Amino acid sequence: MNTARSKALGFAILAIAAPVTLAFVHVLKPNSPGASAFIATWLLLPYAVLALGLAFFARERASAIGWVLVIAVVAGGGLLFLSYVIFIRPDPQGGIAVLLTPVYQAVGIGLLLPISRWLTTAR
Repeated sequence: MNTARSKALGFAILAIAAPVTLAFVHVLKPNSPGASAFIATWLLLPYAVLALGLAFFARERASAIGWVLVIAVVAGGGLLFLSYVIFIRPDPQGGIAVLLTPVYQAVGIGLLLPISRWLTTAR
């Protein structure tokens, strides 16, 4: 897989994760348009960071593959966590968990990017 295809796959994953995240915001039914906008922006922030990183820092094949792996794990993990908190185990404190989702994703990005870079460049 060349760099362009890797990047396309990463952007495709993000293009799927973003509307699903927005659907979760809709399911949460915030009580005002401002709250909806805030929650949506906050939950989409990690995807924006990943998209910018993929666009600007994934110049080589190995780097692009590493970014795509991180995107898949972070986006998938975030969606699974939101699904769990919203649908599987709804809880009065679930709103706090929803708001912490981007923090958990940021930790995942911070941990997985160096590991993926090390794994894709190690020979």
